[in-house]
Amino acid sequence: MCIAGYLALFFVVFFNLLFAWKMWTEGPTDPARQFLETVQTHLPVLICLLLLVPIMAWDTIRFTHRLVGPLVRFRKTMQAMAQGEPVRPIKLRDGDYLLEMRDDFNKMLEELQKQGVPVIKPADPAQEQKDAPRKTA
Repeated sequence: MCIAGYLALFFVVFFNLLFAWKMWTEGPTDPARQFLETVQTHLPVLICLLLLVPIMAWDTIRFTHRLVGPLVRFRKTMQAMAQGEPVRPIKLRDGDYLLEMRDDFNKMLEELQKQGVPVIKPADPAQEQKDAPRKTA
């Protein structure tokens, strides 16, 4: 289900819970009138939610990508190292999290290389262009 579907489902459930609460507290006198009163009473809250929920969803997606992207990069690099393959120093996108971990990891690669463990791939300009980190919004 896409974000719009979840948003629509949220509002349907939210409206129905508010309506059910009104019916439960006041008794089922006139359901149509009670539904309209529920909408009128809670319309400012619903408008705020309609505006804020998509913003919060977008921000959550951006946060998870900025965190999970680097974790995936670290995992793939460590898997390659575990298989004995030489790797390139890790590069992350602008705005990604775990930049200090990247620096420490790359220092570890350099130290292993200095000790004679061939872990760093030689520079390849074509691959460098492909691996270049992208800018994030």
